[in-house]
Amino acid sequence: MGFYGRAVGWLLAFSCGWLLLGSVPVGVEALASPRPEKSQSLFNGKDLAGWKIMRKGKFSVRDGVIFLNRGGGWLRTEKTWQDFKLRMVFRFVDKNSNSGIFFRADNHPGPNVGYQVQTKDDISICSIYNRGLAKPRVQKDEKLLQKALKPAGEWQEYRIHAMGGRVEVSLNGQRITVADGLAVRKGHIGIQGEGGTLEFRKIEIVAL
Repeated sequence: MGFYGRAVGWLLAFSCGWLLLGSVPVGVEALASPRPEKSQSLFNGKDLAGWKIMRKGKFSVRDGVIFLNRGGGWLRTEKTWQDFKLRMVFRFVDKNSNSGIFFRADNHPGPNVGYQVQTKDDISICSIYNRGLAKPRVQKDEKLLQKALKPAGEWQEYRIHAMGGRVEVSLNGQRITVADGLAVRKGHIGIQGEGGTLEFRKIEIVAL
């Protein structure tokens, strides 16, 4: 083969190589090696380190879970959080138990300002309430909620994703509630005492 033939062969091989590279879908490399999200546990399974009991709330640790024994008050993180993904595994010990998950809450004993994900053993669960703030725009899928909610005594999973002025709440793998127009962008995460008996087994967060 002469020089011209070899040159054509090299050119074809080079071109084919680029064609093969070009045939790989965009984003495959990112999917193969995604940027890891660094989660951290907010509950060590032993005590309430990193938390503060407010207004004499009846929170304790027993058998590796945070136990809420009725009463009022609330349990809040010592740290404040802005944008995050929160995962909580919990269960209602008794039927009709009532509680709530605060986020972006102030450090007042109330709290006076912040948001709450209603956590009650009925279809009001996953509702978004506001304290001392304008009410956000809320969309809630009631039909999907009825399928997702488990009976009292069974473990359930929250995933709460707060980013900027928006929050999404998923229950047992189903996105139930979306709220827009959140005015407060940073604050404590907390568990409300509201006359219910609940257990919290895992609490994990990813700061965004």
